[in-house]
This record gives sequence, C-alpha cells and structure tokens, in this order.
Amino acid sequence: MPSIRDLRARLLTPENVGITVAVALSIVGAYAIQLRVSAGVAAFFGLIVLGVSTPATLTSHSLLGTRVPSAIVRVSVACTATFVTYVGLLSVVFGWAGRLLGAAVAFTLTALAVEAVARALD
Repeated sequence: MPSIRDLRARLLTPENVGITVAVALSIVGAYAIQLRVSAGVAAFFGLIVLGVSTPATLTSHSLLGTRVPSAIVRVSVACTATFVTYVGLLSVVFGWAGRLLGAAVAFTLTALAVEAVARALD
C-alpha cells in the first residue's frame, strides 16, 4: 500500500498542479464573463478554453517546466493572457454575431491563438 509521502509526490507534479490552477482560474474567469456578458454559453466556452485547452496545450508542448512553482506561474500567465484574448474577441464578435455563434468563434480563435503561441515558444 502506498504511503502518504508517495501519494503526495505523485499528486504534486507540475502537470497536476498546473491543471488544478487552470481549473480554479477558469471558474473565476467564467464567473466574471457570466457577470459581464450574461451569456451562459460564453461563460461555458470561457471555462473550457481556460480550464481545458490552455493547460492541455502547455502540457503537450512541455511548457510547464519541471518545478511546481514555475508551473504555477506559467499556467497563471497563460490563463491570464488567454482570458484577455477570449474576452477581447468576445466583445468584438458579439457585435456582429449572435451569442452562440459569437462565443463559438471567440473560443475557436482563442484556442488557435494559444496553440500558435505555444508552437512559437516550443
């Protein structure tokens, strides 16, 4: 049976901590989007792009680093940049598209931008 120390070492990896930080930030971001835009679909897409797409991209390109503190900083910076990009695109796209289409377009463009930046840093 594994000990608590073994369990702690397995849980506190840069990848697991990065995902946890991204999910926590995505909840805050989705709540802020919901308060500002009052569109549940926009908040949902924000939750997905911040909590799933960003940490998955960082992990797949090995941009989290090998230490937990650096992973926390990198995920926080990436999620902040992703949030600003998504909200900016959302405000531009909502002007000419409906709520669902605008949120989907902003989500897609943000996810592509995150991937492009990760590839450039790789």
